[in-house]
Amino acid sequence: MTDATTRPRIVRLVREKGNAGLYYATSPDLEGLLVAAPTVDELDREIPKAIRDLYAACGVDVIVSMADEADESRETWVAFPAAIARAELDRDHRA
Repeated sequence: MTDATTRPRIVRLVREKGNAGLYYATSPDLEGLLVAAPTVDELDREIPKAIRDLYAACGVDVIVSMADEADESRETWVAFPAAIARAELDRDHRA
């Protein structure tokens, strides 16, 4: 995550329903991401938290948002460095 503090990062997710009835999400873009929940709604709520937590473990504060994506086979999220967002908001307020 070397560039995580300087630019937004795309986090694509792969969702699966496990044999035990839980729903899972993993990512080829964010090593270590594994989210599990008993319902799809709970999985949707837990995904951004899990992404933020993984970045926080590396000392990076991010804002996480789902991105519009035409490909329904993979869900796409964006992890945007919070420091950059704050700086841009401050700049906009001063203008």
